[in-house]
Amino acid sequence: MNTAYDTFSAELLQAIPALRRYCYALTGNAANADDLLQSSAEKALNRWQQYEPGTHFDRWLYRLCRNLWIDIMRREKPTEEWLEDEGHAEQNELLAEAQQGAALEQEIGQKISLELVYSQMENLSSALRAVLYLVAVEGRSYQEASEILDIPTGTVMSRLSRARQQLSGAFGGTGDLI
Repeated sequence: MNTAYDTFSAELLQAIPALRRYCYALTGNAANADDLLQSSAEKALNRWQQYEPGTHFDRWLYRLCRNLWIDIMRREKPTEEWLEDEGHAEQNELLAEAQQGAALEQEIGQKISLELVYSQMENLSSALRAVLYLVAVEGRSYQEASEILDIPTGTVMSRLSRARQQLSGAFGGTGDLI
């Protein structure tokens, strides 16, 4: 047995939920995020020897995923059909839950608000969405996001500010959302 590979595989398994959320932030669609996640995990497993133990595994993995996404976007034409109906099914499920009882009203209200924020995040460019996800959702520092995305820290701050402004504007500019 190869213990280095086993250790790598275990770290990858632990990182899958966060990587899936990152994929969703990049793609804006659950089905496309799952495809990107699968491709990223496969690529990581094929290149496991390139990872340097003792360094930030999640940063290495996010960068690999981001580079794969960029390659996909370059290869695909922007006019090709992406699955966009997924969000509507999820919204319909949330509305059905809201009608089931008053006891769940507050929880469902929060879910609907979260869905609205997610749907508005889909309107952001992938560059803004990726920065917003890393900083606001994952809780990464500006420096960490800068290293993961391979952009200057000032660009991270600028993109985050623009993403927040666009989200705030989409909701009528009523306070800080994120």
